[in-house]
Amino acid sequence: MIIFSLLFLSLSAFIGCLGALLVGHLVPAVSLLSLVGGAGAALWLSRHWKLQLRVPPVSLPVFFLYALIVVGIYFHSIFLVYFKGGNYWIQNNFNLGDMSFHWSAIRSIAKGMHFWPENPIYGGYRFRYPFGMDFFNSFFENLGFDIMNHLPLVTLLALLVVLFTLHSVGGPLLVFAVFFSCGYFNFIGGIPSTDYFQLQQPLDFKNIFLTILLTQRGFLYAMPAGVLLYRAVQKSFAGEWVPSLIEKIIVGIVWGALGFFHLHTFFFVSMFLGLWILSRRALRLWILPIVIAGLLGLPFVVNALIPEAGTNSLIHWNWRGWNRPAEVNYFAYWSLNLGFWIVAVIAALVTFARQKKWNLFVPTAMSFVFFMLFSHLILAPWDWDNIKLLVWCYLFALMGLTDFLWYDRNRWFKAIVCFCLIPGFIVFVRSLPMYSHGIQWGSERELNKTAVLMKDRDVNEAVMITPTYDHPVMLLGHKLFMGYPGHVWSHGYNYTAREALVNRVYDGESEAVDSLPKDQVKWIYSGPLEKRREKLPFPPNNLLKVGEALDHELYTFEQK
Repeated sequence: MIIFSLLFLSLSAFIGCLGALLVGHLVPAVSLLSLVGGAGAALWLSRHWKLQLRVPPVSLPVFFLYALIVVGIYFHSIFLVYFKGGNYWIQNNFNLGDMSFHWSAIRSIAKGMHFWPENPIYGGYRFRYPFGMDFFNSFFENLGFDIMNHLPLVTLLALLVVLFTLHSVGGPLLVFAVFFSCGYFNFIGGIPSTDYFQLQQPLDFKNIFLTILLTQRGFLYAMPAGVLLYRAVQKSFAGEWVPSLIEKIIVGIVWGALGFFHLHTFFFVSMFLGLWILSRRALRLWILPIVIAGLLGLPFVVNALIPEAGTNSLIHWNWRGWNRPAEVNYFAYWSLNLGFWIVAVIAALVTFARQKKWNLFVPTAMSFVFFMLFSHLILAPWDWDNIKLLVWCYLFALMGLTDFLWYDRNRWFKAIVCFCLIPGFIVFVRSLPMYSHGIQWGSERELNKTAVLMKDRDVNEAVMITPTYDHPVMLLGHKLFMGYPGHVWSHGYNYTAREALVNRVYDGESEAVDSLPKDQVKWIYSGPLEKRREKLPFPPNNLLKVGEALDHELYTFEQK
């Protein structure tokens, strides 16, 4: 099931990418071919996959905790976005902004955005974000399925694959370390609160399930792929698995697809496994998967890294350490966020060295060294976004500790490990619908009025709006001249001049309209959000109204 799921996602995305490039945009025939061809190829290839993973039996307490996790996965998938009282709601507060972006990406590609697409929230610039998971969902949208149905369903199935993969490669320890992660008793006084969002506020290393798996959709593919690749390489070194030619090809495909689904994971996994393979002098065995992974993944790396005018550097050094505030003690910061993990890793390294278990010492030490490196070397505009690398240090280290912390221990030691995960358990439980009622995201009435006004407008023609995270124009899949500043900045764009230009247009300055890049924006939108901040005279006399739907208006650049 694991390898079929990963191959289905990756091969469907690759077929769709090639088809959309040849046609110029996504069409139903390409979407259908991608899904059918991806499923067929995945089914054939997965029959040749012989790697046996340890799927350990679970005790009764672990079974009940797994059942709770499945319940959480179900509710957070079904209520990913839901409709209530004439409004759209989001269950997970952390997904408020990210969901709008993913929704926009899925719909814009499905509606025919030129391929390779431009960034849907920053018109005129190519899409550098690894959008493989959204691209997969766009197949269903393109075929006529409602996003309110296919998005939760794909999320549900993908999360179940994540759960099963974590259990298969790391047992209960790895499962609990993901779904029940979140600090170590630093907010003990706030536990009676039912606000899981506030419970995590003092932390930067929050609950991985809520802040990474549900928000950064590429991790739905990247997490099971990354941990499976780690375990496959480890088993080959232990002599438990000798990959055949087809299995090497499978590894290369799964590995290379990380470049399309999650770029930071592709970088980290490639660096980690590459160094590990070199340290074992096993390059000859792994040269074919590495070459295939490079051929498939590097084009997406090049797309992301080739600079454009107006983009910021994605790399900088932070002496403070990750997202640490200057006033917080360095050691206290890491103790509050990852104290138990740090102590466990150091204790394991000492034990492995004494027992000369170098097969465990080397990958665990590599994980810890990379953790220290990427605590300061930031590969993202936003410091917190380095969680995309730190989480792999966290997971790969724990994969080396599964016996040390779990399988070789008695029930009392396991109870202590579980006790250290209680804060994350509380956060997970408090995020469920019986405690958290979600947050309002958008209005059906406003969305319908916007749909009338934007009907038959080409999604490739960018629209100027008041930058916000849930604008109805964005949710309909139309390309924006300037989206939510936080998202634009996190994608590496220097947006300040463009944002200032947008503000001047809505201030009624005709000179600002004249200075707009006409090849990057076609329409000026004026709805309730814009009217709250517009200043007279608006519209300037060099804008022409071309549509109206009650209090929503659309303008273009023509003289009256």
